Amino acid sequence: MAVPPDVGHEVDVLLRAGPFHAALRAAIERSGLTLERLRDRLDRRGIHVSLSTLSYWRLGRSRPERADSLRAVQAIETILGLPRHSLEALLGPPRPRGRWVTQQRQPRRYGRMLEPAQSLAETVEALVGPSDSDLRLWSQDDAATVDQCGALRSVHTRQVLRAVAGNPDRYLAVYCADAGTPPEALGVEAVRNCRLGRVRRHPGAPVIAAELLFDHTLRAGQTHLLEYRFTIGETGAVAHDHRRAFRYPVGAYVMSVQFTDPRLPVRCYTLAQPGVDAALEHGDELALAPGRVLHLTARDVQPGVLGIGWDWS
Repeated sequence: MAVPPDVGHEVDVLLRAGPFHAALRAAIERSGLTLERLRDRLDRRGIHVSLSTLSYWRLGRSRPERADSLRAVQAIETILGLPRHSLEALLGPPRPRGRWVTQQRQPRRYGRMLEPAQSLAETVEALVGPSDSDLRLWSQDDAATVDQCGALRSVHTRQVLRAVAGNPDRYLAVYCADAGTPPEALGVEAVRNCRLGRVRRHPGAPVIAAELLFDHTLRAGQTHLLEYRFTIGETGAVAHDHRRAFRYPVGAYVMSVQFTDPRLPVRCYTLAQPGVDAALEHGDELALAPGRVLHLTARDVQPGVLGIGWDWS
């Protein structure tokens, strides 16, 4: 069935600026699918969504928030021939519910994923601004280095961010070091396409947070590539893992850890914490490459923690 040119243009505009329900409605209209046929195609993929739920999403009466609903949105993007994460990026942060509204703020939710949780929340809370909920990670690459004494010395991060609302002009980067690391040993550098704004270290815990300022504000749907690096001074603390926490879904993630002779681990493995309240799990063993590098890759990462752990003996 031929689609009027103005309908195709409307979809492109709504995928950039939203709102979600309008973009979904226009994309379904352009595809020529009925809700029944869309539901059937989801069923074939093992994803079960009721007609009433699809209708509510299309009308803006409700929106996908649970993990299984977000997987349905990702499948809908494929079925309708849309760019990956184009609909998902329009959803914004989960809506506050219950006691969350009055007792908890987003930094504390982040803090529950990593230790020291309370210190992390206290450090991040002072710097969170409107841009925090207006950005999502399109992709991320973390490259950590471990020195000859077994201490973690730096983490270089490359990110592609996407604006999902508003006019974000900065990103908040956070790092938690191993227990026993003095706060003053932590440093941060803006490497590419950003500059340092406010930097806050917790006075008694190894936590640092830094604003990375863009040279322009982003429009909804626009992406921005930046690089930054956290450094850890000589502390003598021996590291046993490196972890990254995610508050929102991420399209693609790569983590690498490079070790320095002569101290090399004897066993290495993946780590995962699938959700805020889940336990940290040990996964598959990883082989140390000839260049003394370990790495893991992941696609369509959901909120939680991913990492690499290792044993020295």
